[in-house]
Amino acid sequence: TPAFRNDVIVRGGGPAENTFYLDEVEIPTLNHFSTQGASGGPVGIVNADFLQQVDLVAGAFPAERGNTLSSVVEMKMRNGNPDKLSFRGTIGASDLALTLEGPIGSKSTFIFSARRSYLQLLFSALQLPFLPTYNDFQLKNRIIFDQKNTLTFIGIGAIDQFRLNTGLKDPTEDQQYILDRVPVNEQWSYTIGAVYKHFYSKGSHTLVASRNYLDNRQYKYLNNDES
Repeated sequence: TPAFRNDVIVRGGGPAENTFYLDEVEIPTLNHFSTQGASGGPVGIVNADFLQQVDLVAGAFPAERGNTLSSVVEMKMRNGNPDKLSFRGTIGASDLALTLEGPIGSKSTFIFSARRSYLQLLFSALQLPFLPTYNDFQLKNRIIFDQKNTLTFIGIGAIDQFRLNTGLKDPTEDQQYILDRVPVNEQWSYTIGAVYKHFYSKGSHTLVASRNYLDNRQYKYLNNDES
């Protein structure tokens, strides 16, 4: 696939033929600036610092993972720190991330992160005609009622904005072409879910309830005049 996209291609299938699960909850949208109906995009939404385990199943899919043609990607998040409240900041090549985790009482933990890009500042300084901005959020709260019952809440979401740098002075022909042709893109998405598990001596029951949403809008005004 192109170098600027995170499309997953398994055994020649299309990127829309894969399903992704985060702690038992299906995540249809897991990339910023993703293509509707597919899974790819230039930057991932899932915070890699949260991941404890990732499994790729490319065949013989489990019965509870229906509507899958190419692969199933099972991601499991780690739990929050049960002992004390801790904070972490990360500065990457294109974004800034903040993470907070710790206990909530004696039976519950949480972990939360927020991330925002600063690519738009770099692109503006380089006099590029487009200014992408992305934000994402991720949350996990796990409650252990007793040795046989647990309840986990997860949430993940993103806000993406792709704007044009209409403030360029004396744009080149290539820059003007992009300004005249490329639309403004606004996208936001989220997935929230709750997972209840009850354990027996020889098995367990899992109940999952979730909701996901994607809003993807593109628009273009003549000469980029929004009035």
